[in-house]
Amino acid sequence: MSNISPDPDDSRPAPKKKMKFSYFEPIAGIIFAVVAAVIFYFFPQIIAVVFIGGPLIPTFYAEVIHSLWFPILLWVILRVGVEVAFLVERRYTQRLSVISLIGNVLTAIVTFIIFFSDRIVNVEYIDFVHDHYTDGAAWFGEILVRPHHVIIVIIMISLILESINVIIKGRKAKKNKDEKTEAEAKAD
Repeated sequence: MSNISPDPDDSRPAPKKKMKFSYFEPIAGIIFAVVAAVIFYFFPQIIAVVFIGGPLIPTFYAEVIHSLWFPILLWVILRVGVEVAFLVERRYTQRLSVISLIGNVLTAIVTFIIFFSDRIVNVEYIDFVHDHYTDGAAWFGEILVRPHHVIIVIIMISLILESINVIIKGRKAKKNKDEKTEAEAKAD
């Protein structure tokens, strides 16, 4: 009974919820990265657009995509590596924040290497869009002509959101750990 102090300032803080996450998220991320790369590399003709009253036109050139095999493989390795780090750490930590941030920056660079060049887009697709979206919907046609840039924007937004989420939760986990260490030091 002598270890119990009546002073509330001397008591240990209540344990906070651990900063864990579901195993489903990283496993789903791994599956998505592999499936997206396989479809994009081996079946690029699936990524096609059917215009009303028009033909089915593949959006990307298969030959150009096949020439980008190394950056596509690197993209998959980076994404899988980040997701494996999530599985290994099993909770948000400072180390996971650093790994995720480095992986996301490298993924962003590889994404630009893959999608930035206009040569990846099928010329027939571009011609069809220009022929049919030049009047009132010209702004929409300009977006349609650059599907590779739309992909870049979508990937960048997801990488930024993931980085922010992991950094915030990693800092919270560090703060919780520091508070716990401080409380234990006070108790001794």
